[in-house]
Amino acid sequence: MLDLTPRPIKSEMKSRPMKPEGEKPSRWSFMKILREHSDLKQFYPEINPYAEVYPFRENTYAILVEGNGFADTWNYLIVGPEKALLIDTNYGVGNLKALCEHLSGGKEVLCADTHYHIDHIGGNLWWDRVYIHKYDVEKLKEQITPDFIKNATLDENGQPKYTWYDVNDLPPFHEYDIVGFEDGYKFDLGKGYTVEVVHLPGHTAGQCGFLDNQTGCFFIGDVTSAFGPTANPEYGYYCTVNSLRDALVRFQPRFSEVSGVFPGHGTIDLHAVTLQYILDICNSIIAHPDWYEAKKDFFGTPVYAKNIFQMGSDMKYTDDAVIKE
Repeated sequence: MLDLTPRPIKSEMKSRPMKPEGEKPSRWSFMKILREHSDLKQFYPEINPYAEVYPFRENTYAILVEGNGFADTWNYLIVGPEKALLIDTNYGVGNLKALCEHLSGGKEVLCADTHYHIDHIGGNLWWDRVYIHKYDVEKLKEQITPDFIKNATLDENGQPKYTWYDVNDLPPFHEYDIVGFEDGYKFDLGKGYTVEVVHLPGHTAGQCGFLDNQTGCFFIGDVTSAFGPTANPEYGYYCTVNSLRDALVRFQPRFSEVSGVFPGHGTIDLHAVTLQYILDICNSIIAHPDWYEAKKDFFGTPVYAKNIFQMGSDMKYTDDAVIKE
């Protein structure tokens, strides 16, 4: 029988994965080459020993943090003429704000989340104000507690469950302001440089992408699962495959504006046609939800999975996440 233990990728980061994500062919080979052989990699252990930095555009940095019970997570920093915008903050370990201020040359760094899940919001604690879609505001507020990150990532003995890290390197707890935005909101980074919010619900009711209107980079967060109305009864429709399909249909005339698609996990800087592939799989699931390729346990939730063409990932959905049409 084949040993399916994921092959390790060399890392200088302070973290040490103990239960790494299962190896996916396209992801693993991409990450192997990028992290071990690419001259793009920058590492600043004196500022943040838990993050690797990759400048994918002249003013755009992809920041990689090893997963903590989740897949390795990408955060993205866009440096505009006067301000910078950080998209997502991983699960919090390490001084992400100091790293972003270093990369931005000391410019003010705004902080926004694609959605409220822990592997995307843990580092919010480094900021006094965080932006997120209005449908996810209340869910994010529920997670602003002194022990939220520790409860999610540590065992009963106070030790990391999934990826080792020094607990002393978590950000100090403090309350921060949450500002809700809507679809189409634009962050102004100075001199007309804007980053536009594109609502891409399904994974959460407020899950959003961020389109850099200058470079065409599209940072899409997590758009490969939908957990149904029980995930957020107040905005139940926006937790369905149908809602993601409808959002992509609305955005479809603008696919040509996208120079690269940057998900929150896995292979990044994908061709814009990836958006069409995601749209296609949504339509396929809506038409035939019973034509799934696998049934999986997703952190305790039973889900169905259908492969997304050429993306190296699958669309996961619950029974109630598909509305019959």
